[in-house]
Amino acid sequence: MSKEVRAGESAEFTVFGRKMAAKLWGVPDGKPTFALHGWLDNANTFDRLAPLLPELNLVALDFAGHGLSEHRPPGVHYHSFTDIQDVMAIARQLNWEKFYLLGHSMGASISSELAATFPERVEGSVLIDGFIATGGVTMEERIGQNREAIEKMLTAHEKAPRIYPDAATMAERVTQATDQTLAAASVLVERGHKAVEGGVTWRTDPRIRFSTPLRHTRETINCLLEDSLAPALLIVAEQGDRWYQGEIPEAQAHHPNLTIRTMPGPHHIHLEADYVEQVATLSREFLDLDNDDDEIAA
Repeated sequence: MSKEVRAGESAEFTVFGRKMAAKLWGVPDGKPTFALHGWLDNANTFDRLAPLLPELNLVALDFAGHGLSEHRPPGVHYHSFTDIQDVMAIARQLNWEKFYLLGHSMGASISSELAATFPERVEGSVLIDGFIATGGVTMEERIGQNREAIEKMLTAHEKAPRIYPDAATMAERVTQATDQTLAAASVLVERGHKAVEGGVTWRTDPRIRFSTPLRHTRETINCLLEDSLAPALLIVAEQGDRWYQGEIPEAQAHHPNLTIRTMPGPHHIHLEADYVEQVATLSREFLDLDNDDDEIAA
């Protein structure tokens, strides 16, 4: 195995005419792995975990509309279907016939859906506090969300983005809205902001906050999961997100090879200094990285 260890090198891909940004970690001839971030986050979310997994050939993507990646065209909704399509397009560019997935939150949900949709392509998945689920949304609520998504898209151009005096203020706002520490929030804000007249604002496309149309039902999720072939590890944060956790038993009943590990910590356990080493240990055990006898340069 190569001794050259990349440490967050910048990379870009062109996907359907759009730029998608990424950070490269680990060794080029390591296990090919996509790292997929959470909702409103970006590739920096793996800045603390990735260095602890140097045996991987890790491509940490910015999803469309997040981080340094370009936004989707006007009138186009954000949906797991198109996110999966983007990942598969990049896998084609990289000539990755098979690969691993490392996802957090929304990225974990997308990873579990991708692995079920393309079971012959995925070797294994590490899912950090997230999994494909309904979140308890009823059929009637789904219909309402479809209407709401259209209505908001029609007026998306009318709302001006909020401007903050500086990136530090943005990070403080994140800590107020989530359970993240200021140190963790600052890592995400570093890649997620841009300078504008009067201060700074988010790079993130505000349309990502719109209701997601055409969401899966529990029945379709169960059908999907039954097609999963690769082993998956779900790391549940005890103080993390609740939207998916109530559906874990049903997911286990339909997924042929799902392992659950629960650990203390908040939703961003992989980005918080007090918890990231435990996440790395669980990930390394699952991916069998410690049985690699080749020396990796620090």
